[in-house]
Amino acid sequence: MSVTAPRRLGILAAAIVPLLALTACAGGETTAGGSASEGGDPYRVVVMTDGPENDKAWSNSVFDGISEVTAENTDVEFIGSLTQTSDIVQQGSAYASQGYNLVIIMNGAQMAAATQLAQQFPDTTFCQGPVAMTDEALAALPANQCVWNVKQQDGTFLAGVLAGLVTKTGKIASVAGGDFPAVTRQPEGFILGARCVNPAVTIDTQYTGSFSDVGAAQAAATSQIAAGADVILSAVDGATTGLYGAARDASHPTWVIPSYFDSYDAAPDVVLTSVLYNLNGITADLIDKGAKGEIGERAYLPYTYANLSVGELADFHDNPAVTPEVQEKITLIEQRLRDGEIVVPDDLDSPTLGEKGVGSSIDPASIGCQF
Repeated sequence: MSVTAPRRLGILAAAIVPLLALTACAGGETTAGGSASEGGDPYRVVVMTDGPENDKAWSNSVFDGISEVTAENTDVEFIGSLTQTSDIVQQGSAYASQGYNLVIIMNGAQMAAATQLAQQFPDTTFCQGPVAMTDEALAALPANQCVWNVKQQDGTFLAGVLAGLVTKTGKIASVAGGDFPAVTRQPEGFILGARCVNPAVTIDTQYTGSFSDVGAAQAAATSQIAAGADVILSAVDGATTGLYGAARDASHPTWVIPSYFDSYDAAPDVVLTSVLYNLNGITADLIDKGAKGEIGERAYLPYTYANLSVGELADFHDNPAVTPEVQEKITLIEQRLRDGEIVVPDDLDSPTLGEKGVGSSIDPASIGCQF
């Protein structure tokens, strides 16, 4: 494999590169971005996300995936901390105008930016997600746009099962950074999992509007703890450190369940487990597929536990709250989930976990939680 060492580029990188509008159309059924060929020009990829490479969360996992790429003759760049649509469009335009083959946007709120870029640069493939797509919506996209998705709610469902089994107050919580389906489904899956084993449990979910604002996350968690919450799911990135602070200051024992990255070492005193979506594996798979010419027109790439081990819980590290009885129950429910006996709804199902409050209204027995 010949993958260049990724380097984090600042937002100002686009100012160095002239933004050229390419007008040539992609032909036939081939991938717009081409593919890697041994001995020829490298297949060039840029990966863009909203946090830094070392945030111990979403972007850290994405960055780690670059080192797992197996395709030969591949050149990969990483750009973090792109939080605005205008930044995504600016950077995507800069790299596409340089002839990059594939632009990967690891942000579920940037569909419009991806479509705009795909329309402007038809010779580059733009893959954006996570987003759940209907066949009709997919058919309306530019031919060189692809969408990826990850079934996060299976992982947060299992985290909810754990929370429902260990809570002493019957109140759990979640702090989320953005209010859109790819985020909303995470706390909704969390409360549904908790209710699977503890029907009386309730949840307080607060959306801060930022994945990195530590102060906002800590303030939200502090208010939730004051109202009785003793297990909090993080659906933010670097801002998770604010949840650790709130849990440490709590008047009653309180646990935090981070997402996206195994964060035990960051706060072993308050981390119960972490929800892992194999974002590193997804990143590597998207790059490998692109380099091998395996991303077709209007491709939709869904990632699940079955095809890429999405939605696992990290090690409990002998946490005394996770008793042998709790572990046994989690193992049983996880097996039923993997076997299809329990089916956590997807964004496109009715009811959908992409809407607020749905996880608290679904009858757990209707999805297979019958014990």
